[in-house]
Amino acid sequence: MTFLYETNILNQPLEWRRILDNQLPSRLSALDFKKIYFIGIGSSFWVAKIAEFLWREYVEMNAIAVQSYDFVNSRYIVSPDDIVVIFSHRGTKTFSIRALEVVKEHFGATTVLVTGMESPISINTDIRIETCPQENCGAFTISLTSAIVRILQWIDMYSGGLIERFKIWLESFRLPFNIHKLPKFSDKLILVGDLIREAIAHEVALKISETSYLPVRSYGIEQFLHGPRVTLDKESSVVAFTSKSQNRQDTLIKYVNAIGAELIEINDEKQQSFASLSHEFNWFAQLVWGQQLALELAKQLGTNPDKVRKDQCIYANAGNEISL
Repeated sequence: MTFLYETNILNQPLEWRRILDNQLPSRLSALDFKKIYFIGIGSSFWVAKIAEFLWREYVEMNAIAVQSYDFVNSRYIVSPDDIVVIFSHRGTKTFSIRALEVVKEHFGATTVLVTGMESPISINTDIRIETCPQENCGAFTISLTSAIVRILQWIDMYSGGLIERFKIWLESFRLPFNIHKLPKFSDKLILVGDLIREAIAHEVALKISETSYLPVRSYGIEQFLHGPRVTLDKESSVVAFTSKSQNRQDTLIKYVNAIGAELIEINDEKQQSFASLSHEFNWFAQLVWGQQLALELAKQLGTNPDKVRKDQCIYANAGNEISL
């Protein structure tokens, strides 16, 4: 049986290429601003964190990622000269839509909505950036990565050559990955990552919880080393998203090995079927690898990654009690 979730993972490179053939709204190139906020919920928040990192790395401008709920209910100092970017694939999440309203009602800043095709039009949106068609299953994949590609396109306006390098990298990107080993102790699973890979660890943990219903935990490497490390034992599995450009993972590896826990390191330099021509975008490959890890765990456990438990009455009924 082929799941929708699986098909969506495999279709991502084709969708990225389609997006790259479609230019961003021309108004983006004329914007003059000092600070940019990236806002979202769930997977959209992890896109916001990735965008924050990329913006600081390539544009060298102050960028802040905020949860939609926090932005609406806390005090953020936004000026009319700032830009507020909202990520919302469906365009219907309560606090993300409310964030657009707050920006217009109180700050008068420019709003940008990064959203899926055919999502509702918002009167509080100054610039609309469309990504991909609406997702057809509960665990989002292609909308997440499509939004990242849109951000790369935007950054390319300030850091010329980025998209050309991404296209070269994409030419050698191949799916599906050959995942040689699944975590042995999936019921005691911890995901960690450094820098941009911390957001990847959190997003992959979200995908695993949505598709396999496992109580997976996720941390930045440094956060994990400053406390949660003591929860490890010989029946724990750690999946670490690391980079050849950093060495902090060496401390993590030594600690995990000393405890005797299982360690699966997904390093952008090692042969994980990642593109070999450039390591610049292999964090992106690590993200997709994590999406596929969630799929393989769901298959192993016999869960349906398309349903997010909506096929189970108790969860379907409980879902009716919450407003998102």
